[in-house]
Amino acid sequence: MKQLAKILYSRFLHGLQQILETILHKSNPSETKITEDEDFLNYPTAQLKKQIPFQVTFKKDIPKSILSYHQSSGKPQQFKKASLFPDGKTNIAALSLILHGVADVLSQKMNLSWKAGVSSTFSYEKEVEGTTGKIFYYVTDNPENPQPEALAEETALVVIDQFDPRACAIHLIYCALVANLDQPWEGNFVIDDRQLLEYTGLVKRRDLCKHEKLSILYQLLRQPAQILAYITWSKRGKRGNFSVADLRIWDVSIIRDFKTDKAGNSKLVGLKVIGQPGAWTKYFLNKSNYYSNTGIITKKTVQKLFSIGKQNAGAARILVWLTFQIQPGYQNYVMGKTLMEIAYGADKVSTVERDNQLRRQMADDFETDLKVVKEAGWEADLQTEAAWLISSDVCLEELRTAETAARRQEGTGSTFRYDGRKCSTKRPIGYWNELLNTKWHFHVPAEVEECLRLNSNQPSPNNIQPPTGNVIREARKTKGWSRAFFAATMGKSISWVDAVETGTRKVSQKDMPKLLNILELQLIS
Repeated sequence: MKQLAKILYSRFLHGLQQILETILHKSNPSETKITEDEDFLNYPTAQLKKQIPFQVTFKKDIPKSILSYHQSSGKPQQFKKASLFPDGKTNIAALSLILHGVADVLSQKMNLSWKAGVSSTFSYEKEVEGTTGKIFYYVTDNPENPQPEALAEETALVVIDQFDPRACAIHLIYCALVANLDQPWEGNFVIDDRQLLEYTGLVKRRDLCKHEKLSILYQLLRQPAQILAYITWSKRGKRGNFSVADLRIWDVSIIRDFKTDKAGNSKLVGLKVIGQPGAWTKYFLNKSNYYSNTGIITKKTVQKLFSIGKQNAGAARILVWLTFQIQPGYQNYVMGKTLMEIAYGADKVSTVERDNQLRRQMADDFETDLKVVKEAGWEADLQTEAAWLISSDVCLEELRTAETAARRQEGTGSTFRYDGRKCSTKRPIGYWNELLNTKWHFHVPAEVEECLRLNSNQPSPNNIQPPTGNVIREARKTKGWSRAFFAATMGKSISWVDAVETGTRKVSQKDMPKLLNILELQLIS
């Protein structure tokens, strides 16, 4: 009886394999031609094949699946298995301008300046700063199609509205996977549900069954592939003009495994993504001939992006901007108004200026979103004197708890005592203009600094001699900061500042990196 069961099971697997082979042969990716003709740079359109047929050619379908590739090429395709966050914290990722635009579309949605073109396609134009180059982004509702169609305005608006900020986390995972391919314009990456559940943090969700988790992933895995781009790049140095006619950024196939339960319901029990980046990689991930735009992402940022979702869309947009924009080792300043426009859109920021209630609500949201950004590892320092804001950013919940306790003992009032300081959670008159004119300095996460330090053999902060009290005092005065503002920036009390500056207390190794960054001091070995 057991032998008969083995035979039947073997035949069942064989039959299933034949069915899968038939299905997989039906969907194949396409390869497009890259044109380096200056006349081709002038006019973008999502229907390039129709308008300039002699410049854009599409080859026959190229197999997408591992199985069909084996049969068509006669030799096995080597897929590099995903290995994100090998140290458990960081990994290299492609962070070029092209990929930044994709993240913007997923997070900013209709806050971007979309326009309907003469060919009826709906696009967002991103200029390349300092050049005549441009990138035009389109959206599609059929990313699985070998030749996805860019949508007209009415249909495109529906697709854009459905984009989820959590898809930015998936996009960053793709950016890391492609950066770890030797020749990404010829390679593929593979990632399975086990890895995706870990990288996104979904594995920790006990309130969802596996079918629900994988269903969420399936929808989000498609969204980065729904964004198409047409790229024109102007001459830079020895590098000539080029244009990428391939509209694909990500070409992904998602293979899903289903299982029928006792009640006859089909449940999703597994999935695998086979991804192939578009032709843009030949120019923006090519170390030998063109550009190699890579950076470092952290697991904490990816998981925070995935966890906050639509509840903190403003925080998600700030995190996306920081990941692509902030570089370690540079003084990265951003004005409060710019930061709020990134989080909520320029039109909305302009609108709320005329309504007191809306201003208060946006200020509340801004404080909350900055706290979420900080939880992801992105520290920010205020370069302007706004103690009420830095206090709320550093320890808002702690202050409000202290305020409640103080009110019980001291009665009502506009201020209260906390840690030896006179504090208030009430914003001062003119807070809105002060908020718009604040100047922020962001630091890359500590995990990124540690990764860079290990790779460059820099001394560890644990081996650095703290600066003397006189050095700290002079650095503070050079910036024009009061002791109270410096204390609030460090998240410390004024008594701590006094003790450090008089030399009666040394700065701890834990506080050293922040102090050196804030005061812009050179490391003392």
